[in-house]
Amino acid sequence: MYHKVDRQLSTKKELTMIIPLLRTLYHPEDPAHDLIFDARELHTEIREHSIGAQVYHLLKTAGIEINVSSSFHELLYRSYETGFLQSLLIKRETEKLLKEFENQGVPVIPLKGTILAERYYGHYAARGTSDIDLLIHPEHLEAAVKCVRKCGFNTTSQENPVHYHHEWFKQASGLPEPLAVELHWSLVQSDTSQMNMGAAWTTSEPLTDYKNVRVLSPSYTFYTLCLHGASHQMDSLKYVVDLLHMLERHHEQIDFTWVLKQADLDHTRRRIGAALSVVSQFLPDLASLQGIAYEHIHIYNQKSRLYRLLFTLSMLDSWRYRWIFIARLIIPSQRLALYSLGTDGRRKSWVSIYYNLYKQRFRKLWGGQ
Repeated sequence: MYHKVDRQLSTKKELTMIIPLLRTLYHPEDPAHDLIFDARELHTEIREHSIGAQVYHLLKTAGIEINVSSSFHELLYRSYETGFLQSLLIKRETEKLLKEFENQGVPVIPLKGTILAERYYGHYAARGTSDIDLLIHPEHLEAAVKCVRKCGFNTTSQENPVHYHHEWFKQASGLPEPLAVELHWSLVQSDTSQMNMGAAWTTSEPLTDYKNVRVLSPSYTFYTLCLHGASHQMDSLKYVVDLLHMLERHHEQIDFTWVLKQADLDHTRRRIGAALSVVSQFLPDLASLQGIAYEHIHIYNQKSRLYRLLFTLSMLDSWRYRWIFIARLIIPSQRLALYSLGTDGRRKSWVSIYYNLYKQRFRKLWGGQ
């Protein structure tokens, strides 16, 4: 049976509605199915956390009934229908990209997206997605850019100097906003880890009918989802649901000892601990978490503005990495400061740049834009 906890992503209703619903979907025998759910409240929370596709798919495949009015199913289906079309369009764009990489002989691994949904949820639209993420070797960046540009992704954004990916856009027919493709060569920042992507490639396998397109192993997929959620401070239930699904439906395929050993090598052990600590915070009796020797990390109140900073500091593996992060936060490089301001810095002195940066930060601190 689900037990209440006193931390939250945003509201207590999420603990009394969404979490019991998820428990019911993965464990129909759980007494939570006897709870009565408010249709509109539940749908609003599901929509806010972008987990409508997962909930709809799980309800459909589980074949169970929950105590909620028919209006909930109607609202959920409408959301799923919209997401289905978007997923279909992204799936087609992904296939075009992968074929181009294959034809050009450029090794690539799709991350998350419709391929992850197909492999682990059973359908490309069973997990919502809004962009395309591709892992490449850093030495193949130029060739990869040529591939994405040939597929119509001709617009790029200002490059974040501490990020580990480049982003390209195209206006895809049928999508409300430009579709982005991110070319990753790593999964975390290099100066706060010892991330080596070699294991991602050596443990991967070819995607069916491809030679140069590969897919991550289940263990590395789980590792990637932990890192991805941690990089976003696990600030949405969609990250919890991804890990919950892997733990509940693909537990036997994941070598958790290997994951933790790899995290030790990459200096990302506490990131894994942070991600799993949030999962256990909401699902403290989750059996599939038992026996995983992760380091439990205290999770602060996720509504606090201070939360993101404290979460980031707590998930770094050493004080050396924390000091690097703090130093960069207080006195960022001029290039990073310009990126944060969204300007190229032409005809601006360094005094003006940092003055505007801190003015922007104080404005955001007090709720401004």
